[in-house]
Amino acid sequence: MENVKSHYKCLLLDYQEASRVFVETGRTNLLAYALERLEQFERKFIEVYSLEELLELQLELFPDGTLTTSEVI
Repeated sequence: MENVKSHYKCLLLDYQEASRVFVETGRTNLLAYALERLEQFERKFIEVYSLEELLELQLELFPDGTLTTSEVI
């Protein structure tokens, strides 16, 4: 499960960086790609585990409901 958590953290960091690029430049390509990869991961996670376990993982990674770099790393 640590591998899964690590991969999810990487996807979240990619999303965060893509969001920053979008805010600064208005470019959507990177953001769309990051969102697609996140969605694919979450759908597969739910298939293999469950929605409840995904919610638990999200709560573990960012307990206050927000995503910051320090929480993900």
